[in-house]
Amino acid sequence: MRKLPAWPVLLAALLATAGPALADHFVIGVEDVDAAPIMSTGPDGELRGYVRDLLDRFASRHGHSFEYRPLPTRRLTAEHVAGRLDAVFPDNPNWKTTAKQGAHLVYSEPAVPFQDVVMVPAARRDQMPHELGIVRGYTPKRFQPLIEAGRLHVTEAGSPRRLIRMALAGRVDGVQVALPVARYQLMQLGQPGALVPGTALPAAPYEYHYRLSSARHAELVAQFDRFLHEEPAALAALQHRHGLDERFAADLSPTPR
Repeated sequence: MRKLPAWPVLLAALLATAGPALADHFVIGVEDVDAAPIMSTGPDGELRGYVRDLLDRFASRHGHSFEYRPLPTRRLTAEHVAGRLDAVFPDNPNWKTTAKQGAHLVYSEPAVPFQDVVMVPAARRDQMPHELGIVRGYTPKRFQPLIEAGRLHVTEAGSPRRLIRMALAGRVDGVQVALPVARYQLMQLGQPGALVPGTALPAAPYEYHYRLSSARHAELVAQFDRFLHEEPAALAALQHRHGLDERFAADLSPTPR
C-alpha cells in the first residue's frame, strides 16, 4: 500500500481544527451610544470612532467581514445571551451580571484606553461636588463609600452629551465621564474649557476598558487578543488620532491589560 505524503494530511487536520475564526462574516452587536470620539452611532446607524477603526483593522488583518448592529444596552445584552449575535463590543464581565446568568461568554482582554474624570466648572475646580451626574447604569465604585455616607448624590442621564449639558446648566456640580468624550462634547457645544477635571474627587487611572465578548466564537476572541499584542504601534497611532491618549495627570501611564 502506497504511503500518502504527510503534508496533505497535516493540512487537512489544521483546516478541520481551525474553526470559524478563519475568514468569515460576523454580526457584531455594538452599544447604541454617543460616546465620541471613542464610539458613536449616527442617524444612519453607522458605527464611528476609535472602536470602529479598531475593529475594522482587526477584521481586515484576518480577512473577516464585520456587520455592526447598534442596539440599546438592554436589548444588546438580551440578543447576545439569546445567541443571536456573533460577538458584542463593548462588554465587560462586571456588566449586567444578572441578565447574563447562564450565558457562557468568553471575554477578550481590555482593548480601549481612556481615563474617567469628574468634570466641573472651571471656577470650582478644587471644590467638592455634592451632586454628581453619571451615565445611567455606570456608578463608579470608587465613589460608593461617599454615596452610601450621603456625602455624594448621583443623578443619571442617558448619554455623556446630556451629562455635559446638565453640568453647564448648573443642574449638577460635576459629571463623571471619559476625558476625551468630555473634551469632544465641549468642543461640539462651542464651550471648550467651560468644564475641567476637578481635583476634589480622584480621577480614575488611565487604563484599558471595553472588551470583546462572544458565546459562539471563543477562537475569534482569542484571535482578537493576539491582534492587540501584535500591533501596538498601529493601535497607539489610532489612539492618538482619536485623542484617547489624553490624560489628566501627566505622570499616569496606561495600566497593562
